Order: sequence, then structure tokens, then C-alpha cells
Amino acid sequence: MTTPAVRIYSGERLEWVIDRPYEEVMRSIHHVLWRPSPRRLMFMAILKQKAALERYIQRIAGDLGLMILGSVPHGSILGLLGGPKRAEMFLIGNPLVALGMMQLHPVAGVYAPLRVMFTEASSGQTRITYDRPSRLFGQWPEPVFASTSLMLDEKLERLVRLLGNKTS
Repeated sequence: MTTPAVRIYSGERLEWVIDRPYEEVMRSIHHVLWRPSPRRLMFMAILKQKAALERYIQRIAGDLGLMILGSVPHGSILGLLGGPKRAEMFLIGNPLVALGMMQLHPVAGVYAPLRVMFTEASSGQTRITYDRPSRLFGQWPEPVFASTSLMLDEKLERLVRLLGNKTS
């Protein structure tokens, strides 16, 4: 066993509070972002259908270019133990976007997909919290990290603004 390599970088957390109830935002996120079918992904992977997999990911990612790749229902679990009852963390990203970075540095997968936390805020509002992608991926010097992470900054802000819109 070796001594671990230590990399120090600077992060930046964004906390948005939107004027919509938590349950509305939770319904809206599933209209704005889709989840790929794990069975379908596995089927295409087993059959080595690369082109079909890429098309499927692009279709699921939609106009925003993002999808829900998983979630952790913190509120369902921690609420029973006295914690926040309305809190869920989503893994949001796009495997095709992550691929470009992970081909250079596989460890970039520590941050892909991105973690976005939704919690109920006071007086019927919803808090959306995430670490700014450009700071997470800014620890690598290659240009693909700068361009991709700035694009992800913009996509997450657009997602929050869409979820804050009462018609979404």
C-alpha cells in the first residue's frame, strides 16, 4: 500500500432558494430531466451497441443536455431519525460529457455525475445546493476541463432557473 497522493483545490458551493414548494419542485425536476433506463443501458453495453447507446444518452439528455443518473432520498431515511424530512440528493450529469474528461483523468469521475441537493427551505421555498463544476474540475489544467466545466456551470444555473419557473 502506498501513501495517498494529496491534491488541494478550492471549491465553491452555490445555494439557491426558489419560491416554489419542495413537492412542486420534486415533480418538476422529473419533467425537466429524465432518468435513463438501467436495463436499457445494460442491454446496450452487453451487446456492445456503442452508436445506439450514444443516441439513447443524447435523447434522454434532451435540450438541457443533462439527466438524472441516481438519487439518495435523504429525507425518507433521515426524517425517521429526526433529520430533515424533505431532502433529496440527485446525481445529475451526462455520461458523454463525463467521458471527455475521464479519458484524460479517470479520477475526474469522482465529480461526475454532479451532486445536487434539494431541501425544503423556510416558508414554502426550496433550497438547491451544489458545488460549482468549474471549481471542482478546475484542478486539472487541460483546456477540456475549463470549457466543459463552464458549460456545466451554465447548465446547472439554467436547470435551477427552469425549476424556479412556476410553469415548469
